[in-house]
Order: sequence, then C-alpha cells, then structure tokens
Amino acid sequence: MKKALLIFGIILIAAGVLALLFAAVNRFGYYNLLDGSSEQYAALRRRMNISFIAGLALASLGAACLFIRTRLQG
Repeated sequence: MKKALLIFGIILIAAGVLALLFAAVNRFGYYNLLDGSSEQYAALRRRMNISFIAGLALASLGAACLFIRTRLQG
C-alpha cells in the first residue's frame, strides 16, 4: 500500500506541475495576443483558469497521498 501511494502521489504531483505549466503558457499567450478577437481572449482566459485550478487540485491530492503514506504504520 505504501508503494502504491508513493507512485500515485508522484504521478499526481507531476500531472499538477504540467497543468500549472500549461496555465502559465496560456497566461503568456493571453497577455501577448496582439490582434485577437474577444473570443480568443475569453478562450485563453478560460483555459488558463481551468488548468490552474486543476493543477492546484492535482498537486494537493499528490501531496495528500504522500502525507498519508508517511502516516501509515507498518
């Protein structure tokens, strides 16, 4: 069980970091889009917010898995 929690925690943290990097790329695109329509700005902002929230959730779940792993006896 401890090994499974370790692997699952690492995978979740890695996925969270990738989602946060995707949010950063979308933020860069949002602020550097010069001649975009309002739909493009809205889509970039929506993707930025969704990937940021997903990244935070995944990283916190991964940290919780690693914390639970340390609290298991055995």
